[in-house]
Amino acid sequence: MKILIIGSKGFIGGHLANYLSPIHDVWGADVVSSNLSYNYFKLELQNTNFEVIFEKHQFDICINASGNGSVPISLTKPVFDFELNVTNTIKILDAIKVHNPECRFINMSSAAVYGNPGTLPIKETIELKPLSPYGWHKLYAEQICKEYYYLYNIKTINLRLFSVYGEHLRKQLFWDTYQKTIRSSAVELFGTGKETRDFIYIGDLVEAIHCVIDRGLFNGEAINVASGIEITIEKAAKIFCKEIDENIIVSFNNIVKPGDPLNWKADISVLCSFGFLPKTTIEQGLINTVKWLKENK
Repeated sequence: MKILIIGSKGFIGGHLANYLSPIHDVWGADVVSSNLSYNYFKLELQNTNFEVIFEKHQFDICINASGNGSVPISLTKPVFDFELNVTNTIKILDAIKVHNPECRFINMSSAAVYGNPGTLPIKETIELKPLSPYGWHKLYAEQICKEYYYLYNIKTINLRLFSVYGEHLRKQLFWDTYQKTIRSSAVELFGTGKETRDFIYIGDLVEAIHCVIDRGLFNGEAINVASGIEITIEKAAKIFCKEIDENIIVSFNNIVKPGDPLNWKADISVLCSFGFLPKTTIEQGLINTVKWLKENK
């Protein structure tokens, strides 16, 4: 199977490329120059032209792992976020429609489309109430995927990723916490610590995506991709910091950042019906993450 990963130099795209390369014919595309072991397209950061890829090559699967993944950046630069997360999605899909209509499209959406859900676990069918431009733009991208399926018969699927973590992620909770531990053994984090998340380790995520490739319906649907396990930020942070140094003290400032939800736990029954089963505990995933962080100071 010939697979194109757009955003192949990013956190998720890079892990996907490494995971899928021994199994499939993997091609990559991103905005940075790189000497990789697989075929690679260098893209422009702005006014990106995806036509040049699909004009000359035919793919079985296109995975869009590109875009802005930062809620704070979306709040300060909503136009930038819209271009990367919405405009580029429709440009990719239109290039597929014109040049490679048999190509199936996997869009990386986000649990941010849910906002603060009224009930847990979160089913894909609940009302969507995003809290940030990032969440809204991910929702718009989902709608575009539905549009291209229903109007043009382009096979699409949206993956609502919850809190992905692991080696090579240089942002968000664990990366930010690690930077603070370098400067002090007293670490202060945002929120109360009682907020909850559904963390999924990057190794489990790539296996989930492989299950979607093999068994996904590609009918414009959106599915949750998570571990299905709820944990408080306080507990996760303390597990993480203990692995770094048992003397680290974690506290919380009771300030909730704009765009941050309170509680997340996913219903992953749809994903599990494709054959997915999460394998990595939060403890083991954080051991792996800390090992990588210490080796790459």
